[in-house]
Amino acid sequence: MDYTLLKDAYYGSGGFETGQYLNKHKREADDDYRFRQKNAYYLNYFSPIVNALVDPIFKRQPLRDYSGPAAPTIKEFLKDVDTSGTDIHMFMKRAAIMAKVYGVSFIVIDNVRELQARTLAEMLQQREFPFAYVLGPQDLVEYGIDKTGALLYIQFQEIASIKDGAPQYRYVYYDRKRWEVWGDELMKSSGKHGLGCVPVVPLFSRMLEQKTMRPVPDLLPIARTAKALYNHCSWLGEILRNQTFPLLTIPSLDVNDLVVGTNNALGYNPDCSHAPAFIAPPSDPATVLQNQIASLIQEMYRMANLSFVINTSQNNNSGIARQWEFERTNQQLANFSLQCARAEEAVMGVVAKWLNSDIEYTVTYPDDFGIVDVANELTQAQMVLDMDLTDGLREEVLKKVMAAYCPDIPDERFDELVEQMQKSEEDKTNAEPTAPEGPPEEPPTPKPGEDKPDGSDA
Repeated sequence: MDYTLLKDAYYGSGGFETGQYLNKHKREADDDYRFRQKNAYYLNYFSPIVNALVDPIFKRQPLRDYSGPAAPTIKEFLKDVDTSGTDIHMFMKRAAIMAKVYGVSFIVIDNVRELQARTLAEMLQQREFPFAYVLGPQDLVEYGIDKTGALLYIQFQEIASIKDGAPQYRYVYYDRKRWEVWGDELMKSSGKHGLGCVPVVPLFSRMLEQKTMRPVPDLLPIARTAKALYNHCSWLGEILRNQTFPLLTIPSLDVNDLVVGTNNALGYNPDCSHAPAFIAPPSDPATVLQNQIASLIQEMYRMANLSFVINTSQNNNSGIARQWEFERTNQQLANFSLQCARAEEAVMGVVAKWLNSDIEYTVTYPDDFGIVDVANELTQAQMVLDMDLTDGLREEVLKKVMAAYCPDIPDERFDELVEQMQKSEEDKTNAEPTAPEGPPEEPPTPKPGEDKPDGSDA
């Protein structure tokens, strides 16, 4: 698996920075190839695509609820997951980005080896409780799984330190009973953890059927397209440098040694009847490359189900077609959101096992990522309210209005406003009818020959 290409495509580093991802022409001189490498540029569409598939999930804090004996420690763990002050929200977003880029990321939950705290307060104050960190599939050495796909054992190679620019590696092994650690400058140590499971939680970028810890990254075709786009931009730049500027032709007797270029002139026999003029090669190759570059960019977004991001004035699809197009993206985000929620809950379960305790932990990530047109929602709500609905339906419409107009309102404030709305409706229902203002109207005076209002003769 080309994990290096995926990383470089996201960060614009590696071969995109040095020019190593440029394909050399068969007859291209080394100097010309190095010149192209030096002047190459990378249009990074891969990173915005990845972020567009992750950022909506972490736009707001999910709803987290937990209880149990391990709750005090879990509360502090959520504030500092990796001993570096990273809270759970930012930590899970980091793991999600890595999972989306590589197809999977591994959340390793380890514990402090030497405990010195005597009480729970000291343990929390000195942060002597489990911590977590994220590794990618490129760090995976070997693994084993059972028939259900659960881990039997796993081994990672990770960078322990960097000295004088040289990385020092260490190796970590876990199975369901014990752990082992060794490295370049580290003596081998081992022990039993007694968890009954491997303290590693894989976060997959999509739901899988096959039993593997190295799934094919779903964005790998997009990364390869980014590499093709990088080469096309270099070819286009080469044509623009060599052929864009016209060449001057003038009458000249000195036509023996021709040095053609944009900084000199091309001479021809002065006896000819041609006047001095500028000549230029056809622009068809550059036009073809420009169209191909635009097509590659569009294909990258199409493969990520994000065509609606760039298809604005060029998109002739109907509103319903565009709605179905976004529905695919919405479902893709919802599936990955569910993967993140399951991974986070599994992490908290492992933390509780390290503490030899229990925790009831649930987290609910967003599952609807539609873009709400507030003005349209308010207009439709007013049209529905004008239909003289029952109080129950009226309340539901007003709830939808609040959700559209105040999406960031806290749950407590939302419930408070709903109660106020219900109380207002009850007050209107139970209120006594208002007496008419002014004196009562007198009955009309009958005309001669007409009966009085009481039926007697005039």
